[in-house]
Amino acid sequence: MKWSSAILPSFPIAIGIRPGRDSGGSGGEILSERIEVGSKGNPNFIEVRHGKMLISVPRSIFRSGTSSLRREEAEEFKEVLASRYPWLSHRAREVVLEEAQQTMESILEMERGAVGNARKLFEEGRYARALGLLEGYLAEHPKDPDAWYLKGEIHFKLGKREEGFGDFARARGHSGKSEEVKRKGR
Repeated sequence: MKWSSAILPSFPIAIGIRPGRDSGGSGGEILSERIEVGSKGNPNFIEVRHGKMLISVPRSIFRSGTSSLRREEAEEFKEVLASRYPWLSHRAREVVLEEAQQTMESILEMERGAVGNARKLFEEGRYARALGLLEGYLAEHPKDPDAWYLKGEIHFKLGKREEGFGDFARARGHSGKSEEVKRKGR
Protein backbone atom coordinates (compact mmCIF):
# COMPACT_ATOMS: atom_id res chain seq x y z
CA MET A 1 0.00 0.00 0.00
CA LYS A 2 1.46 3.37 -1.01
CA TRP A 3 0.61 6.58 0.77
CA SER A 4 0.68 10.01 -0.73
CA SER A 5 1.73 12.90 1.44
CA ALA A 6 -1.95 13.79 1.87
CA ILE A 7 -2.63 10.37 3.40
CA LEU A 8 0.50 10.07 5.55
CA PRO A 9 -1.34 10.95 8.77
CA SER A 10 -3.03 7.53 8.61
CA PHE A 11 -0.51 6.22 11.18
CA PRO A 12 -1.50 7.69 14.52
CA ILE A 13 1.68 8.49 16.39
CA ALA A 14 1.57 9.79 19.92
CA ILE A 15 4.29 11.46 21.93
CA GLY A 16 4.21 11.29 25.68
CA ILE A 17 6.46 13.06 28.15
CA ARG A 18 5.94 12.53 31.84
CA PRO A 19 6.26 15.93 33.56
CA GLY A 20 8.98 16.34 36.15
CA ARG A 21 7.86 15.53 39.68
CA ASP A 22 9.63 18.39 41.36
CA SER A 23 8.46 21.98 41.12
CA GLY A 24 11.85 23.00 39.77
CA GLY A 25 12.53 23.50 36.10
CA SER A 26 13.14 19.87 35.17
CA GLY A 27 11.81 19.15 31.73
CA GLY A 28 10.40 15.74 32.55
CA GLU A 29 11.64 12.26 33.15
CA ILE A 30 12.43 9.66 30.60
CA LEU A 31 9.84 6.93 30.74
CA SER A 32 11.52 3.69 31.69
CA GLU A 33 8.89 1.03 31.15
CA ARG A 34 9.04 -0.33 27.59
CA ILE A 35 5.93 -2.40 26.98
CA GLU A 36 2.50 -1.00 26.38
CA VAL A 37 -0.10 -3.27 24.84
CA GLY A 38 -2.28 -1.28 22.51
CA SER A 39 -2.29 2.43 22.04
CA LYS A 40 -4.82 4.11 24.28
CA GLY A 41 -6.82 0.89 24.26
CA ASN A 42 -6.40 0.27 20.52
CA PRO A 43 -5.19 -3.33 20.03
CA ASN A 44 -3.98 -2.51 16.50
CA PHE A 45 -1.01 -0.53 17.85
CA ILE A 46 1.84 -1.02 20.28
CA GLU A 47 3.53 1.83 22.06
CA VAL A 48 7.29 2.23 21.93
CA ARG A 49 9.27 4.68 23.98
CA HIS A 50 12.20 6.38 22.31
CA GLY A 51 13.81 8.84 24.69
CA LYS A 52 10.96 11.05 25.86
CA MET A 53 8.77 10.18 22.89
CA LEU A 54 5.95 7.68 23.03
CA ILE A 55 5.30 6.37 19.53
CA SER A 56 2.27 4.28 18.55
CA VAL A 57 3.44 1.70 16.06
CA PRO A 58 0.84 -0.14 13.97
CA ARG A 59 0.87 -3.92 14.35
CA SER A 60 0.28 -4.10 10.61
CA ILE A 61 4.00 -3.52 9.97
CA PHE A 62 4.71 -6.95 11.51
CA ARG A 63 4.19 -10.33 9.90
CA SER A 64 1.23 -12.07 11.52
CA GLY A 65 2.08 -13.59 14.91
CA THR A 66 5.76 -12.59 14.76
CA SER A 67 8.04 -9.67 15.48
CA SER A 68 9.40 -9.78 11.91
CA LEU A 69 8.83 -6.61 9.97
CA ARG A 70 7.03 -6.42 6.65
CA ARG A 71 9.67 -4.56 4.70
CA GLU A 72 7.42 -2.33 2.59
CA GLU A 73 5.16 -1.33 5.49
CA ALA A 74 8.17 -0.68 7.73
CA GLU A 75 9.72 1.60 5.13
CA GLU A 76 6.45 3.50 4.75
CA PHE A 77 6.21 3.85 8.53
CA LYS A 78 9.76 5.28 8.63
CA GLU A 79 8.69 7.83 6.00
CA VAL A 80 5.78 8.82 8.24
CA LEU A 81 8.16 9.22 11.17
CA ALA A 82 10.49 11.36 9.04
CA SER A 83 7.65 13.59 7.87
CA ARG A 84 6.19 14.10 11.34
CA TYR A 85 9.45 14.30 13.26
CA PRO A 86 12.08 15.77 10.92
CA TRP A 87 14.60 16.00 13.78
CA LEU A 88 14.78 12.18 13.96
CA SER A 89 17.86 10.97 12.15
CA HIS A 90 17.80 7.96 9.85
CA ARG A 91 19.52 5.95 12.61
CA ALA A 92 16.94 7.09 15.20
CA ARG A 93 14.13 5.83 12.95
CA GLU A 94 15.96 2.51 12.64
CA VAL A 95 16.26 2.35 16.44
CA VAL A 96 12.52 3.00 16.80
CA LEU A 97 11.84 -0.01 14.57
CA GLU A 98 14.32 -2.15 16.52
CA GLU A 99 12.62 -1.12 19.77
CA ALA A 100 9.24 -1.90 18.20
CA GLN A 101 10.45 -5.39 17.27
CA GLN A 102 11.71 -6.03 20.81
CA THR A 103 8.45 -4.75 22.27
CA MET A 104 6.40 -6.87 19.87
CA GLU A 105 8.42 -9.97 20.82
CA SER A 106 7.74 -9.27 24.51
CA ILE A 107 4.03 -8.81 23.81
CA LEU A 108 3.89 -12.05 21.82
CA GLU A 109 5.59 -13.89 24.68
CA MET A 110 2.98 -12.55 27.10
CA GLU A 111 0.17 -13.49 24.71
CA ARG A 112 1.52 -17.01 24.17
CA GLY A 113 1.64 -17.77 27.86
CA ALA A 114 3.78 -20.36 29.59
CA VAL A 115 2.79 -23.35 27.45
CA GLY A 116 3.28 -21.40 24.23
CA ASN A 117 6.69 -20.20 25.37
CA ALA A 118 7.63 -23.73 26.41
CA ARG A 119 6.54 -24.95 22.96
CA LYS A 120 8.78 -22.34 21.34
CA LEU A 121 11.73 -23.39 23.52
CA PHE A 122 11.01 -27.03 22.65
CA GLU A 123 11.03 -26.23 18.93
CA GLU A 124 14.38 -24.44 19.40
CA GLY A 125 15.81 -27.56 21.04
CA ARG A 126 16.07 -25.94 24.48
CA TYR A 127 14.46 -28.89 26.25
CA ALA A 128 15.72 -28.35 29.81
CA ARG A 129 14.54 -24.74 29.85
CA ALA A 130 11.15 -25.69 28.36
CA LEU A 131 10.78 -28.45 30.95
CA GLY A 132 11.54 -26.03 33.79
CA LEU A 133 8.95 -23.58 32.50
CA LEU A 134 6.33 -26.32 32.22
CA GLU A 135 7.03 -27.70 35.68
CA GLY A 136 6.46 -24.26 37.20
CA TYR A 137 3.28 -23.83 35.16
CA LEU A 138 1.95 -27.30 36.02
CA ALA A 139 2.50 -26.66 39.74
CA GLU A 140 -0.18 -23.96 39.43
CA HIS A 141 -2.28 -25.55 36.63
CA PRO A 142 -2.08 -29.32 37.17
CA LYS A 143 -5.10 -30.10 34.98
CA ASP A 144 -3.83 -28.58 31.70
CA PRO A 145 -3.67 -31.47 29.19
CA ASP A 146 -1.66 -29.49 26.61
CA ALA A 147 1.06 -28.77 29.14
CA TRP A 148 1.22 -32.43 30.19
CA TYR A 149 1.39 -33.53 26.58
CA LEU A 150 4.22 -31.13 25.79
CA LYS A 151 6.04 -32.28 28.91
CA GLY A 152 5.74 -35.84 27.60
CA GLU A 153 7.19 -34.82 24.25
CA ILE A 154 10.12 -33.16 26.01
CA HIS A 155 10.77 -36.23 28.14
CA PHE A 156 10.82 -38.36 24.98
CA LYS A 157 13.36 -36.01 23.36
CA LEU A 158 15.48 -36.27 26.50
CA GLY A 159 15.33 -40.08 26.31
CA LYS A 160 13.07 -40.41 29.38
CA ARG A 161 10.42 -42.63 27.82
CA GLU A 162 8.75 -43.79 31.05
CA GLU A 163 8.26 -40.24 32.30
CA GLY A 164 7.00 -39.30 28.84
CA PHE A 165 4.41 -42.10 28.89
CA GLY A 166 3.32 -40.95 32.36
CA ASP A 167 2.92 -37.38 31.13
CA PHE A 168 0.86 -38.56 28.13
CA ALA A 169 -1.37 -40.56 30.49
CA ARG A 170 -1.90 -37.48 32.67
CA ALA A 171 -2.72 -35.42 29.57
CA ARG A 172 -5.27 -38.02 28.53
CA GLY A 173 -6.71 -38.09 32.07
CA HIS A 174 -7.22 -34.33 32.12
CA SER A 175 -8.55 -34.10 28.60
CA GLY A 176 -12.24 -34.23 27.82
CA LYS A 177 -11.22 -35.38 24.36
CA SER A 178 -8.99 -38.37 25.06
CA GLU A 179 -9.22 -39.48 21.42
CA GLU A 180 -7.45 -36.27 20.36
CA VAL A 181 -4.63 -36.96 22.82
CA LYS A 182 -4.33 -40.55 21.57
CA ARG A 183 -4.06 -39.33 17.99
CA LYS A 184 -1.21 -36.99 18.95
CA GLY A 185 0.72 -39.86 20.56
CA ARG A 186 3.27 -41.67 18.45
